[in-house]
Amino acid sequence: SLTPTEITQIISEATLQIAQKFGMTDKARICLVYEEAHSLIPEWNSVATEGDKAATNGTARAILQGRKYGLGCLLITQRTANVTKTILNQCNTVFAMRIFDDTGKEFLSNYLGSEYASKLPSLKERQAIFFGRASSCENPVMIQLNDQSDFRRVFRASKDNNIVE
Repeated sequence: SLTPTEITQIISEATLQIAQKFGMTDKARICLVYEEAHSLIPEWNSVATEGDKAATNGTARAILQGRKYGLGCLLITQRTANVTKTILNQCNTVFAMRIFDDTGKEFLSNYLGSEYASKLPSLKERQAIFFGRASSCENPVMIQLNDQSDFRRVFRASKDNNIVE
């Protein structure tokens, strides 16, 4: 039976092979979403077996090679300390939400700076500090993410007005 880490490697490498068939590009074509990334691509000190270490390495290699073929990824985790740094260090854009553990804060302070990292534990629900290539700002920005009820209200209103079909 395969572990989640091994399944992640298989999917990542198969997706890379598909992307390679389309040739190199600087445009995004495919986005893999790694929800609960700390379970799928763990830091080696969090990995129980040698097989999972090899699988994490294979996934990291696929992600790093995939960029030139239009393969990107979205990492979602509550535990940055437990996600392989090989991949985390390649992130172009980060949405950092409330975080309490010192290891995660320390890691993010390398990107945000200590002033912004110190604000992470006091962020409210659905607030984030946003930074990276997807931002037009040079410095990190504190943002309020869409509230689910607001999203539904706007969606229903647009649907009622035939804006969304």
